Amino acid sequence: MANDQREVRLQKLEALRTAGIRPYADRYPTSHSLDAARKEAETTEGTKVRVAGRVMTARAFGQLTFVHLQDASGRCQVALDASVVGADALARFDKLVDLGDFVGIEGTTWKTKKGEPTVRATGWTFLAKALRPLPEKWHGLSDRETCYRERHLDLLVNPETRARFKLRSRLVRELRAYLDAHGFEEVETPVLAAKATGALARPFLTHHNALNIQCALRIAPETWLKKCVAGGIDRVYEVARCFRNEGMDPSHLQDFTMCEWYAAYWDFRDNMDFTQGLILHLIDHAVGSRRIRWGANEIDFTPPWPRVSLRDLVLKDSGIDYDACPDAASLRAAIARKGIRLDRDDLDQLGRGNLIDVLYKKVSRPKLVSPVFVTGHPLDLSPLARRNDDVPSVVDRFQLVVNTWEIVNAYSELVDPVDQRGRFEQQMSARAAGDDEAMEIDEDYLACMEHGMPPMSGWGMGIDRFVCLVTGQENLRDAVLFPLMRPLDASPASSAAPAAPAAPAVQGAVGGTGREARAGGEAATSEVKPEFASLLGHPVDDVADAGIPWTRARALFDEWVTTPSLRRQMEQASAVMGALARRLGRNEDAWRVIGLLHNLDYDRVKDPAQHCLVAAATLKAEGMHPGAIHAIAAHNDDGLAHTGIRCVSVLDHAVSCAEAVVGLVHATAQVLPSKDVKDVKASSVVKRYKDPKFAPTIERPLIARCQGLGLSLDDFLALATAAVQGMPTA
Repeated sequence: MANDQREVRLQKLEALRTAGIRPYADRYPTSHSLDAARKEAETTEGTKVRVAGRVMTARAFGQLTFVHLQDASGRCQVALDASVVGADALARFDKLVDLGDFVGIEGTTWKTKKGEPTVRATGWTFLAKALRPLPEKWHGLSDRETCYRERHLDLLVNPETRARFKLRSRLVRELRAYLDAHGFEEVETPVLAAKATGALARPFLTHHNALNIQCALRIAPETWLKKCVAGGIDRVYEVARCFRNEGMDPSHLQDFTMCEWYAAYWDFRDNMDFTQGLILHLIDHAVGSRRIRWGANEIDFTPPWPRVSLRDLVLKDSGIDYDACPDAASLRAAIARKGIRLDRDDLDQLGRGNLIDVLYKKVSRPKLVSPVFVTGHPLDLSPLARRNDDVPSVVDRFQLVVNTWEIVNAYSELVDPVDQRGRFEQQMSARAAGDDEAMEIDEDYLACMEHGMPPMSGWGMGIDRFVCLVTGQENLRDAVLFPLMRPLDASPASSAAPAAPAAPAVQGAVGGTGREARAGGEAATSEVKPEFASLLGHPVDDVADAGIPWTRARALFDEWVTTPSLRRQMEQASAVMGALARRLGRNEDAWRVIGLLHNLDYDRVKDPAQHCLVAAATLKAEGMHPGAIHAIAAHNDDGLAHTGIRCVSVLDHAVSCAEAVVGLVHATAQVLPSKDVKDVKASSVVKRYKDPKFAPTIERPLIARCQGLGLSLDDFLALATAAVQGMPTA
């Protein structure tokens, strides 16, 4: 269909040229924006205007055609009347102009009989031909991946997207204005460097051909900015693009924007006071309210914000006093004794500092919703921060945490070159032991320190993260105009999840402050049609209780589901959901119930658009958690165009990929001589996944959504295979 429309538009392009009309004009001076013309028409008739924009709607009524033009300011209606513009000019417009084309209009302001502010055209000029049609609002651009890949269309047809990025621009302007007004100087520092420095993270590496050296993309601008302070720029900042070559999923970005600053003669307490004032200024001037709605929660930024120590938080939430664990081995043992699963494959390689950070992010950070300053970080987690004078095992550092996200990371800077060298050497020891996030020794920076640095405090904030927070988004790609996406022609085995599930709440928001390890987030709210909204709750990442006990879930399952193959599929999906919950540290009992009931009405419903919605009414009456009902309904992507229900959260996408993967495991078993799933090897499932000709009806894009849960395809396929094989035989 799209190709057919393109061919028709190409024919119109030639017709324009044949008629002597330039299909791509060089310029068109205007007198008013469309919004200004509309406002003028509201109050005054007969004002002459010249406007231009993209044709978004067109309605022809014989000798009169109404169109809506859109530009950056908004929309305005235009009326083309044959008695005014001429019958031939109107006929050419109706015949040659398509939705999406750009035109210029000369005319006068006017109001229709219905009171619609309008420009009555006295003439029109063709400005640019669009060869592809605009997307349909509800189906063509409701898919999240399409919005990311074709942001120009997302901006064009979704006003909320334009508003979000305008707010981002206001935030950055206000941030710069506030810093400038307080005596800070903005500078630029290198993106390409010979050393990976500035934060604990895995760098992007490349080769510099001219110098014949390996280089790293900037992790953070920290050391360069501190060199500026050493050079006499007492207050300095940069809005910097930074890069970290770490896990790719909807909750993590590898290239992101952050602001970082340094102020001579401040300590971290001065910085906390300044930070509170700055954040409140940004919210007041860019957002307009100190109470921000985020999902079902309201975040209140009213000061003062509490200040608590990291040790106290971890001790309260885990029962582990990491001060009693002098090294990584003893801390790992303490974590094991408490039965805490950290869900990291590299725990044996992490140094003590990074291990403390992982533990904190597991047990404490998910509980921090209201704004709070977290202080007193351990020395080995902060190699560039100043050691506390009273407690030498901690540093003078704080993080501002809001809604489980690390919004700001800051500290009193280490300016003692001897101490700094010792900490670099400790980092190199951790690196040699396998911690590839540990920092390298930066001799150039040490030389700068030895020339002398004043006392100072530094600060970093992820711009993308802050935009997500104040706009209610969970996915950083919704705060970045053009996020990096894997090419569509990449092989399925290496593709990232094509739809964008939400990040696990325990991971926080991503891309972060250049002065920390990592963090993450994705937002998206389903545009559910009103007739279905009463059946569903808001999408959630986890539920403490499904609302239906396992025994009742089994009874419903036995009552509703009779087809043997469907029963097998649903039971296997339940097993996979349980395994996912264990891996992700979620509620296993609840996830197993959701997996068991996800296709409850499939035997009874013939219309794909109603699948899951019939069951939703029953599940609601049974007392199922509304977020669980949303996850069940959202996995039915075929109904999207009719219902508006989308996979959004971790739980939504877990159901979607769990349902799809059991079909692949079953199909892999069917090609074995025994046809027994217990004989299936995980490597065989991976191989079959990569072969698009094998079981082509398997929904591989849904399986690939596992990467949005923080799992690689290989890991997920192995987990799912083991889960299915671990089920009891009939």
